[in-house]
Amino acid sequence: FTCHAAHGGGLIGPNFTDDYYIHGPTYADSIRIVTDGVPAKGMIPWKTQLKPEQIHEVSSYIWTLRGTTPKAPKAPEGKKAE
Repeated sequence: FTCHAAHGGGLIGPNFTDDYYIHGPTYADSIRIVTDGVPAKGMIPWKTQLKPEQIHEVSSYIWTLRGTTPKAPKAPEGKKAE
């Protein structure tokens, strides 16, 4: 988690614990982002390194971070989810 920190509060990558999203707020968006990456932002696609069930596991873990309170989280980025 060198990009998002072990606690999901964000480093180079965005904070997973707040209600703001750059590339979409849904679980399906999470699957798409992990699968295809966001090369323009430096996020690699994981589809060649992870099996589909592993991509779902990663996305599910990301969702468990929502609403948590990490120490020193990165400021919100993107749009607030409705």
